[in-house]
Amino acid sequence: AASAEVATALDIRQGEPVVRLRRLRLGNDAPIGIQTAYLPLARVPGFLAAAEGSASLYETLRTRFGIAPREAREVYRVGTVPEADAALLGIAPGSPAFVVERITSDAMGPFEFVHSIMRGDRYEIRSRLHV
Repeated sequence: AASAEVATALDIRQGEPVVRLRRLRLGNDAPIGIQTAYLPLARVPGFLAAAEGSASLYETLRTRFGIAPREAREVYRVGTVPEADAALLGIAPGSPAFVVERITSDAMGPFEFVHSIMRGDRYEIRSRLHV
């Protein structure tokens, strides 16, 4: 059931069913972060069966559900690794981390809300600014 935060991000009612995907992200075969994605179940009925064996979330969304990302908004904050995630990431609780939230939309509106905890010692952000 969508929490208030998830419902607001996905523009759905609180309590509506969502698919929750929690994934350990790797870089050079070592843990770099944990991403938890929420998808409104009404947009992706049967998602878990459709995604089985697929390597790419967005490929499954595109080919099985006709969802193609158009825009994503991300917010980065500096934070710490929660105790519940520290063991999966292989670091001490309270270690520095980037806390990232992303809302991804297609032509119909928001279809994905992602909350990530990324290791501060292994994750970097690179930007290219055009003037």
